[in-house]
Amino acid sequence: MTSQRAATRSMTSLHRNSLPIPDDLAVEIFSRLPSKAIARCRCACKLWSSMLLREDFTDLFLTKSSARPQLLFACQDHIRNYIFFSSSPHPEEEENSSSPIILHVSLVRPTSYLVVRMAYLPLVDNYLGYDPVSKKFKVLSMERSKISAKHQVLTLGTKKLSWRLVQCTTAHYSSNKWISISGVIYYAASANRSSANSMVACFDLRVEKFSFVNFGRAMHDSTTLVNYNGKLGLLMSGDAPGENISTTSKSFQLWVLQDAEWPKHVYILPPSWKDVVTKTMCFAGIIVGTNEIVLAPLL
Repeated sequence: MTSQRAATRSMTSLHRNSLPIPDDLAVEIFSRLPSKAIARCRCACKLWSSMLLREDFTDLFLTKSSARPQLLFACQDHIRNYIFFSSSPHPEEEENSSSPIILHVSLVRPTSYLVVRMAYLPLVDNYLGYDPVSKKFKVLSMERSKISAKHQVLTLGTKKLSWRLVQCTTAHYSSNKWISISGVIYYAASANRSSANSMVACFDLRVEKFSFVNFGRAMHDSTTLVNYNGKLGLLMSGDAPGENISTTSKSFQLWVLQDAEWPKHVYILPPSWKDVVTKTMCFAGIIVGTNEIVLAPLL
């Protein structure tokens, strides 16, 4: 009788700690769910939680998510030093979807609902990037108002958040034009405050080292850094230097960084362009996976 009860308990424990389908099939099914569903499934039971927290599942989920077009919205609260990041699928079925609340949109590695509390630093530029090797988010910070070769890095997700200094051999001014692509933070930079940005600073998040690429010409206000097929692109108006996008625009220019060179792509706008946009526009970025150019009203 005792042996039978022990066997029954053993079978019950087995059912509680296994799925009625093979693990690899379950992982494949879970990887196709949206991030909100994954978050709920993690709370369903210990078995699902352990499976969905495994590193191999995280890598698979991010790989599949990257293949689906995503929009990442970033909203900053300057008063409380918070930055809120939220991602959502690209609404292909909604032709006229817009949000008057979003002022600036940056397209970076897909993620889901990440709130970052920034340590207080006056007059600084902060850049958020993802290191695919260590699988950690990092923040690169530098003073905005003066030229400097000293910068700071913060690794998120650690028990004790602390800034550490990193050295740069090329003193430069930073800017608010930036993007993170495949473990590298890119931002427009200049050698002196009086001139326009004419080079791109590259910060490798894994080794935490700087490098620079000259653009050879001024990057004016309409310039936006974008992810074009996994490479850095500079998207700008093809009209007079410094002009923003408007109903009178004739073309766009896309310069793509390839082996320290900048091949140029020119997109001629059709006559119906003036009926599509309203007033002055700015480039919000490019949809990863589809290379669709996203525009937003310039407020």
